[in-house]
Amino acid sequence: MYRLTRGFGAYSPRGLSGLTDNIATAIAQFEGYNKPGSVAVRNNNPGNLRAGPGQTGTDANGYAIFPDAATGWAALDNQVNLNISRGLTLNQFFGGGNGYPGYAPSADSNNPAQYAAFVASKAGIPADTPLNQLAGSQASGNPSLDTSGGSLFDSTASQSVDISTSSQPSSGMDPLVLGGLALGVAGVIAFFA
Repeated sequence: MYRLTRGFGAYSPRGLSGLTDNIATAIAQFEGYNKPGSVAVRNNNPGNLRAGPGQTGTDANGYAIFPDAATGWAALDNQVNLNISRGLTLNQFFGGGNGYPGYAPSADSNNPAQYAAFVASKAGIPADTPLNQLAGSQASGNPSLDTSGGSLFDSTASQSVDISTSSQPSSGMDPLVLGGLALGVAGVIAFFA
């Protein structure tokens, strides 16, 4: 079985646009989700959100606790999509503006300009362009960034895609044809990973 993972320029198994996935992945990196034992890891909260859909509690510092990593990622993706739809730039996303108080405002002892610059660098997008303008077109500077909103996978998929040929195909297709299709999909996944 081949498993898809989150990452810059990778296709999301949930059908997210590359822009959403790349911003969420950069936020998680900035928040220390890649560091074992971090608050983000302990709380299954890659974005260190204060609240989000599916949370089961709040830690002593006010960060949401999610039951598993998938729920935490979904909450972060939801927040990113909300901020894209608000027409925020990355600077406004983190520092506040356009009626939004900010994901990491300086009033909470954050450095929103540094945060925006980090995410802009990792996602390959400008920090001062409204995100909803980038959502429908290719962002400059990162040829692997898919901002088309499309996906190779069904947007309702929430699990790994099993493309093994170990079981009898139910479609009536020849097993060799299915095996070739599986290898083709695996090659596409490996190319974009």
